[in-house]
Amino acid sequence: MGRRSRTVWAFACGCALAAGCATKSPLPDGAFVRAPVAAPQLPPPPKPAELPAPPVVPAAGAKPVETRPGDPNGPLALGEVLNSVEAAFPLLYAVEQERAIAAGQRLAAEGGFDPVIRASGVDQGGTFSSTRLDAGVEQATPFGGISTFAGWRLGTGNFPVYYGERKTGDGGEYRAGVNVPLLQNRDIDPRRARLRAAQIGERLADPIVRRARLDFQRAAAQAYWTWQAAGSQYRVADDLAQFARARQALLDESFKNGQVAETVPVLNRRLIASREETVLAADRTLQQAALRLSLYLRDPAGNPVVPTAALLLPSFPDLSPPSPDAAQLQSDVAVALAQRPELVRFQLEKERRAVELKLATNQLSPALNVYAQVAQDAGAAKKTFTGTGPFATERTAAEGGVTFEMPLPFRNARGLTNVAQAQLAQLLAQERFARDEITAQVQDAVSELVLTYRRVAKAREELKHALRVLELETVSFKGGRTSLVELNLQEIATAEARVKVVAVLGAYFGAVANYRAALGLDGPAGAGAVLPRTEPGVVVPPEGAKP
Repeated sequence: MGRRSRTVWAFACGCALAAGCATKSPLPDGAFVRAPVAAPQLPPPPKPAELPAPPVVPAAGAKPVETRPGDPNGPLALGEVLNSVEAAFPLLYAVEQERAIAAGQRLAAEGGFDPVIRASGVDQGGTFSSTRLDAGVEQATPFGGISTFAGWRLGTGNFPVYYGERKTGDGGEYRAGVNVPLLQNRDIDPRRARLRAAQIGERLADPIVRRARLDFQRAAAQAYWTWQAAGSQYRVADDLAQFARARQALLDESFKNGQVAETVPVLNRRLIASREETVLAADRTLQQAALRLSLYLRDPAGNPVVPTAALLLPSFPDLSPPSPDAAQLQSDVAVALAQRPELVRFQLEKERRAVELKLATNQLSPALNVYAQVAQDAGAAKKTFTGTGPFATERTAAEGGVTFEMPLPFRNARGLTNVAQAQLAQLLAQERFARDEITAQVQDAVSELVLTYRRVAKAREELKHALRVLELETVSFKGGRTSLVELNLQEIATAEARVKVVAVLGAYFGAVANYRAALGLDGPAGAGAVLPRTEPGVVVPPEGAKP
């Protein structure tokens, strides 16, 4: 049986075996089927922290505890919360992975310039039985699109005359060459465009992280001041309930002595129940605020810490907020336009779109490349490049050439160019709106600061008058000239005025957080202090000054 007959017989047997295996596989069920890999999971959460206990209202005349940054025995400072966000907030950590993602994408783009090794082997039978081996390495460079190559090949056996170039010496043929683009891919090519876009993407990670940090720090500051306001509102509700409880014993004694009717102590008991219900509602609000703050306040292990009532500022209603200066609005807008990460992101996005436009424009040129290579045989029976026959003994060969390629309508290149130009115009319009939006946000933040500051002053003025009226009504009630109903109305009015002061004060400090975010001021500036000490557009009064 000849060699060709054996080959045909082996091929027929292989086809029959494949047909038989198509009906019944000899492999067991499930062979080569990989079990699904479980997705990575976070460890189970720790035991939830207990809810904070109701605040202990300090006795009348108690000296407020001063805020000391980092002091475990003092009230919780805003700087501690902001530092906790910076150190252990999970969402900030997640956003910071954008840097690692972008670095990985840049490394992958650099892989386009890695040397590429190629190898092949062919064993041919029949009339012209031969063996051919070929191995080489190609190296693309970022310099003008130039690429180089080198390799070795071996061709032994019998070759027809029209494939005489396949034969080499016994030691094979060594070759090296270079390819140089003259038009398309000279200034830029897909490899360089991808690398440049990845480098820009690596820089883009910074404004993305900064924008997230601004948002998280603003949310943390607002949660902190909401918690402080909720604690002070609880104290107001508890004080109001204590007034009614302290009065009950006197009214019961007056009723026994026949000095007042029964409706008076009964009415006071109703007031006690109503005010105690208000205390419970305030306690619920305080716990909500504490749990919200715990999302940003974390221990070194990253677990949420629910702040207790002992960490509240006893002197929160007496804080003196800094006075904003609306006259510096224009400078504030300039600071925001220079600081906000969104505009940095737009600038980098425009650079990336410009790279895409340059690549698309590059495709409008025809591909005209020149190449040159030299080859050197080794061993006996050399082939020839300039000799008289395909198997002559010339050892060295040199070759040069030109390749040309051009799609006549250039529709792909023109389409990509139109897309890149439209995307660049789209970015310019979006950037313009972003600048207008930032200006409006700064104006809104300054307006909020100025008007909320005035509201604090008016609320404190209202509280001052309410306290005076309550003082007069209390004296009148003790003298029997005012009823309990009238006194209750004044007590409620005074409590509402105290709550208003606390709420507006918390709103002002929340406005400070909005102001910082609008200007693009990130980082724990003023860490450990109740208020930022230096802010563009904000004038800080001397210590102890009242608004």
